[in-house]
Amino acid sequence: MAESPEIVVTVETREGRGSAEAGRMRHQGMVPAVVYGGGKPPVPIAVDEHSIRELLKSAAGENTIFLLKLKGTDEERLAMIKELQVNRISGHFIHIDFIRITRGHKLTVKMPVELVGDCVGVRHGGRVDFVTRDIEIEILPREMFDKFVLDVSDLEVGEHLKVADLASQLPENAKFLEDENRVVAVVEIPKIIEEPVEEEIEEEELVSAEAEEPEVIGKGKAEEEEETE
Repeated sequence: MAESPEIVVTVETREGRGSAEAGRMRHQGMVPAVVYGGGKPPVPIAVDEHSIRELLKSAAGENTIFLLKLKGTDEERLAMIKELQVNRISGHFIHIDFIRITRGHKLTVKMPVELVGDCVGVRHGGRVDFVTRDIEIEILPREMFDKFVLDVSDLEVGEHLKVADLASQLPENAKFLEDENRVVAVVEIPKIIEEPVEEEIEEEELVSAEAEEPEVIGKGKAEEEEETE
């Protein structure tokens, strides 16, 4: 179950706007963010980066439902991370979108997939290609879970598993928002790159042509001497 009301993330209202203000907040360890949804207008906020990193350590990661509390007030609301932007160089968070959670209302989330098992196809020379690493689903907050687990143990070379093979792990009121025939994992034969043969043929023809050229020149000189005599 991904819902964890015991996890509390305290946020502050954000008055300033613009890149300069956002840079100042990040320098202080705060991340610009917005909370929206739940039939209410979006609210710009700021959140401590360390508290978000601690939140992400939970089993459900970004799909964890927690209690979002506004600092200095009694306002609090169930929420979850909708989008997390990260600086690829520094690893620091750039911006976070939170979405308010309303019990009984379905959420649209991307659920990660984990592959497990000692694949028989790999032992026979194949290679597992992990095609789809997360699957978009619609689900009630109370039915949230951590991830899909896909066992590839019985996959032979050339065989695959698709989204539909995860249906048994989907809660009763949830549904896939992906094509159920979409491939999740497939066992392929590694491609062997063969060196081109054409270049060798061209080189052989070139050597042959160079070898014949002196004979033609020699023959021409012999004919010239005969004519002179």
